[in-house]
Amino acid sequence: MALGATVLLMGCETRIPKEDYVAYYDEKCKTELERSGVRFFAIPLTYDYEIAKWGTPLDSGMRVVVGATPRSDLSFEDAFLIRGKDTTGAVLTRKMQTFELGTADMFVLSFADRIPGAKLRLKNVSQGIGGVEFELKNCQKIRLEESK
Repeated sequence: MALGATVLLMGCETRIPKEDYVAYYDEKCKTELERSGVRFFAIPLTYDYEIAKWGTPLDSGMRVVVGATPRSDLSFEDAFLIRGKDTTGAVLTRKMQTFELGTADMFVLSFADRIPGAKLRLKNVSQGIGGVEFELKNCQKIRLEESK
């Protein structure tokens, strides 16, 4: 059955079958921007995404995947989620080893709390890029279709 035929809208909530979920989510929830010839993207991960990708939510915190192309060994000083007057720093930043995306620098940022719809700010990105800020998409309503 085609994905378009299986998407159900229920009160602005979209339910996607597990086999289509990750690709659909990646397409709809990615924020992209360019700075100094480097293309950045950020994807905030939800519980449903983590269940579809890894079989279980990793914990109660929030993770954001950040990528940059072309691969140029980028680094940054710190990462923050910002919503209104609230700011929370990353508790863990890990550079990912990528095989399928070998042309990108990839990072997983972990935050203690989930803050849907927050901005992500990377401080002092290397190679003279400086600060980078993403308007993260709030994808809480893209839900994993329950198994029958």
